Amino acid sequence: MFVKIYSYHLKSGKEQEYLKIQQETDRIYSRFLDKKTLHLQSKSDKTKWLEIHTYNNENVFNETIQIIDQQTEIQVLYKRFLEVITSLEEISEENYHLIDLKANP
Repeated sequence: MFVKIYSYHLKSGKEQEYLKIQQETDRIYSRFLDKKTLHLQSKSDKTKWLEIHTYNNENVFNETIQIIDQQTEIQVLYKRFLEVITSLEEISEENYHLIDLKANP
C-alpha cells in the first residue's frame, strides 16, 4: 500500500472552508482512484493539519494523478485550498509504503 502524508497550517477561521474543499476533492479523486483519507487537526496547535492518504498501488496512483490534476474542478479547488492555508512554503509532502505486520508474520 502506498501512503502520502501532507502537513500544513490553516488560516484562523478557515476550517469549514477547508473541510468543504476536502469533501469536493475527495469526490473527484474517488472517481479515478480507490483511496482512503484521514484529516487530522493537531490538539496543541489548532491551525496545524495532516492529511493521510492510502492507495492500494503506487504505480496506479502515479499514472492516475496526472489525469486528476488536469481536471478543471481540481485546479479550482487547489486555488481555493491555497487561500485557506497560511503558506505554500509550509506544506510538506512525504511518501511511504505501508508495512502490514499481519500480512508479514
